[in-house]
Amino acid sequence: MLKASSDAEALRSFLMGYQNTSLTYQTYLKELERLVLWCAHVQKISISDITSDDITAYQQFLMLPEPKALWCGNKRSKRLKSGEVNPDWRPFASELSPTSIKKTMSILDSFFNYLVQTQYLKGNPLSVNKRRKKRTQPQTIERWLEKTEINTVLEALSEMTEPQADAFSIIRAKYIIHTLFYTGLRLSELTNHRMGDFTLIEGAWYLKVIGKGEKPRNIVVVDEYLDALTEFRKAIDCPGLPAFNEKMPLIPMQDKLNPIKQRRIDQILKWTFEAGARRYETLANQEIEEGPKHLRRASKLRKASAHWLRHSYGTYLVKSGCPIEKVKTLMGHSDISTTMIYVHIATNDLLDSAQGLSLQEED
Repeated sequence: MLKASSDAEALRSFLMGYQNTSLTYQTYLKELERLVLWCAHVQKISISDITSDDITAYQQFLMLPEPKALWCGNKRSKRLKSGEVNPDWRPFASELSPTSIKKTMSILDSFFNYLVQTQYLKGNPLSVNKRRKKRTQPQTIERWLEKTEINTVLEALSEMTEPQADAFSIIRAKYIIHTLFYTGLRLSELTNHRMGDFTLIEGAWYLKVIGKGEKPRNIVVVDEYLDALTEFRKAIDCPGLPAFNEKMPLIPMQDKLNPIKQRRIDQILKWTFEAGARRYETLANQEIEEGPKHLRRASKLRKASAHWLRHSYGTYLVKSGCPIEKVKTLMGHSDISTTMIYVHIATNDLLDSAQGLSLQEED
């Protein structure tokens, strides 16, 4: 059922089905490219030779790509402006988290199912791993930022002066932080939308998003975020509120015509989180008793990324009392079990209940 005489043609056929859904296409392309490179350079096999044991070995590799210098590095464009392959490009930024590995396996499962359904392969090597899967503990989330940490980053940006960064870079960095926290957008969604996606419906503002799997959703624009949006727009000499179908990118370059790339947003966030970390280190020297807490938060910020702010969005929606089904809709999740990880905030009740525990004798 598939006009393919090689693995390359079969892979291309699979990807062709996603060419009209750019976000999904780029994600699938990235994961399949990584698998092909691993097969060629580590296992010395082809795609059609992969067994269940190879899949298990690949999962282990994703946890710790070795040799690290060959596989991991700072994000770089795959090709130079000349069109040649960039020798500094690497398939991974670092080892993948358990959540990312689960996502990778889901994509590969779809790929191999396609090859089985089109009768290119006799079986899916991931199907055995599914049967082996053990019961796991309920997921919790640690990679999120508390309000005090986000505000410290924003304060560090506000205190920057001209030699450290130009005014536009500072105001845009603050706007990116606000946008990620108040909307919960994925990084890919952040770079693929425009100001015209803000819409006014019966006096209330929403952000229309085409998300993962090309699924549409409307995100409520709360008053605090509307203020941050207005402040940013006025700072770059635009009317305070977006115009109908306005073409300016949601996160623009300084020319206000072109969107900045995901890689550039990663760089901006790394810079802003580093500024927040340095501020915490300064506080640690000033407030000796709180010093250890400040230093821990500094180390945490240096690990943070855009997705941590998405997790903060989900966490604080739950904490504010938003029903879990509504949180699922606002975040664009397809499965309620994914949203349930944000219920971890309920542990605050456990903290209050357990505070009375003590070894001290009662008077």
